[in-house]
Amino acid sequence: MQQYESAKLSIDQVIFILEKIRIIWEPLFPPSTYKKSMCTVLDSVFSRLVEDILLLDDMAAEETLQLQRLIQILLENLSSLFDSLNSIHERVKLQEDVTHIPVDELIPSLSKLRKLADLLDMPLKSITNASESGELVRCGYTSSEVENFVKAVYTDSPLRKEDTERQLVEAH
Repeated sequence: MQQYESAKLSIDQVIFILEKIRIIWEPLFPPSTYKKSMCTVLDSVFSRLVEDILLLDDMAAEETLQLQRLIQILLENLSSLFDSLNSIHERVKLQEDVTHIPVDELIPSLSKLRKLADLLDMPLKSITNASESGELVRCGYTSSEVENFVKAVYTDSPLRKEDTERQLVEAH
């Protein structure tokens, strides 16, 4: 529980810092510069978070649910920042005749982070299906990331062994 509280405190600090950056940068920079800069920062933060979670080599069921909740807290608390980016994107689009690009495309690691939240509470068979359908690749996952995630979350079982072997075959 102490690790969860420490991780939650870290997430809260990240949220606080990102909101402070928004408050300072949004009125300071031209809209397109602010949008590009904030998306770069968010992509870096989300990439690091996903990378750090995927580096965990053993996760108990309770820990996966705690990690999922932390991701949800982060995304929920940043919803006003996403709204701000969408709003700026709409204004820039009107001024520069640019087509609409969803926030997930402006911040490539966002879809990977959202999918990670889903994966943390997904049955192994569903993960296998998502991997085989190409859904995980579209979210930015490599076969080795999926394989390592499955090994970290699921105990040794025939289904896990079969899924791991399938990932290895797809990688080659």
